[in-house]
Amino acid sequence: MNLLEKLFSYERFEMDWRRLLMQGALIVLTGATLAMASALNPDAMVLTARHLSWLPVSGMVILSLGLLECLDAALAKETRDFLQNLQVGVLDAVIGGLIILSVTAEPARLSMMIAAFLIVRGIVRITLVYALRLPHTLSTSLGGLLSIIMGLLIWLEWPTGDGWFISLCLNAEIAVRGWAMMTFALWVRTQKTEEIA
Repeated sequence: MNLLEKLFSYERFEMDWRRLLMQGALIVLTGATLAMASALNPDAMVLTARHLSWLPVSGMVILSLGLLECLDAALAKETRDFLQNLQVGVLDAVIGGLIILSVTAEPARLSMMIAAFLIVRGIVRITLVYALRLPHTLSTSLGGLLSIIMGLLIWLEWPTGDGWFISLCLNAEIAVRGWAMMTFALWVRTQKTEEIA
């Protein structure tokens, strides 16, 4: 067995698939709800921030997800899980914190940072699904591609550069992340079932 196969082996994978499934469903529900709120109530004033729509709430969600990811890294039993969770967690925590701290800014100031964040998240998701040989390659890759496209749309300010559109794209990414977690949880369940049989 070569080094890469040893590093990415899932033989001793000890995750509770039910927790992952519930966590993923909660993330999908949160992201979808905030995306709909961004589209249906684009002029909402959250945390005294004007013209940002639901971005401050999205920042809080991303910060929370980043902190949870860092906690997962601290509790990881294997080095690969620690490194993967820490990288993603720190990125999310930093971006979420910057969004929250920028509630007095104009959307244009945040648009490039959020565009870069979405592009990086999409690239990381696609890269990890192939590097770790994760299941449901097509759906996870499509989610990563969607994040990249949304990042490019924000960067190009097409169809608009308003806060509601930036918030919509960011919240759609949160929902896609939850979907990827749910598919991963179902894969973990099948792995555990095969081990028992």
